[in-house]
Amino acid sequence: MSKKVVELPEIPGAGEELEDYIAALFQASGHFVEKQIVESDPADLLELDIVTTDYAHEQATRRLIEVKGGKWGYTDLFKVVGWMRYLKIQHGAFFHTRWDDRETAPTRMTPLGLEVVCFEDFQAAPEHFSEKGFGTFVEPKLIALWRFSYGVERRFVHLIHERAKKGEQGARSAKTYHRQINNGTFLARAPEESAAMLYEAYQEHPQLTRGYAHELDGGTFDPQSAPASSPSYEAMLNGKYPELQACTYLEHRARLAILKAAVDYALTHPDGAPEFRLSEDREVFIFQGLTYHALPSTFHRGMEWLREQPNFRRYATFWQQFLWGWGGFYLEDRKEQEFKWMSKYSGIPADEIPIALEAFDHFFPISSGWFVTAGATDVRMVKLVPLIFQGLGAHHRRLQYDLIDQPNLSALNPSSWYTLNDLHKRIGCAVDFLLLTEKELK
Repeated sequence: MSKKVVELPEIPGAGEELEDYIAALFQASGHFVEKQIVESDPADLLELDIVTTDYAHEQATRRLIEVKGGKWGYTDLFKVVGWMRYLKIQHGAFFHTRWDDRETAPTRMTPLGLEVVCFEDFQAAPEHFSEKGFGTFVEPKLIALWRFSYGVERRFVHLIHERAKKGEQGARSAKTYHRQINNGTFLARAPEESAAMLYEAYQEHPQLTRGYAHELDGGTFDPQSAPASSPSYEAMLNGKYPELQACTYLEHRARLAILKAAVDYALTHPDGAPEFRLSEDREVFIFQGLTYHALPSTFHRGMEWLREQPNFRRYATFWQQFLWGWGGFYLEDRKEQEFKWMSKYSGIPADEIPIALEAFDHFFPISSGWFVTAGATDVRMVKLVPLIFQGLGAHHRRLQYDLIDQPNLSALNPSSWYTLNDLHKRIGCAVDFLLLTEKELK
């Protein structure tokens, strides 16, 4: 296994590092997390650092998060309150690292729904986070894991933007796709509108990664019909071409967003979708739920399956944890233990984890299903999860099995020949990507 090491600063820097740290706290405490949401208008710009959703209770709770690593004032606080009113989000939090003689801010802002929290001591930050009622940590070690995960996400987006500047059509399309997934769907007025926007975005480039790979091979970018295979695409599957891995990340992000929209819709309409009906005087036909009924039949069938699951409200959070924290895979020979851990972090009973893992097959059915075991290995993985994120998942196992101080993963004693090689390869891929300099990413 590679001896190269990626280290996180104990005290995150201002700006992106601090945002990643706060997002990691919410993710590690069981929230669904959305980041860096932007609404552009010809005259104004709305930029949201973090929005979290807690599905643990009967009523899902959203919270708007603003993060400040430098100077701040009451203007910043009231700006967040204004956003909360505009977005109809009742709960908010403003995280900063120094009081600047404004220690009375919590007393003034709490009645408006905004918690003002200062992290002066980052060693005590997780405890302070829990004391404020934001959530508890089943495993505090996962905070660092999620900081790495958000670092990969940022680098993927940065890489796509840099390649788009160079005129690569695949990167430009990926940049647009990210904006549609990350921003447009969040600001949709209802879950069904969010799903409709995602399906429309998908129809614009159903073969984004393959099309971009064909362009890198010297061909023309075509997101509608690309060759089934190409040298760059095959290399991407083996951990190369991070710009293509970024595209597969975006494609899974879109699926995750659709799953979240499905969960939100099921919670908003517990009795099922509204039906078309006549008005009471039977003179006017009322098209209730028209957007929902116009969604693809695969979505409708997925919704039927979802409603049958007793803990469906937790499925979007579970899949976010599974894809970007567990690496989109589990170890077949240790699945009983791993499902118990997944249960502990997601709140879904262990015996329901295999059912929750069927979600992609129900909403996005493909030939032979989404899970695959590639050869003589115990790694049972979701197709096309970037190898870099799989590397974070392999590192997650080092934490879970208490192997962090051991030179390799041999203590796992896997049942299949190539399991250790697979895990080491994935860790090396993640480490190499995280060690790239800003110059090398351009």
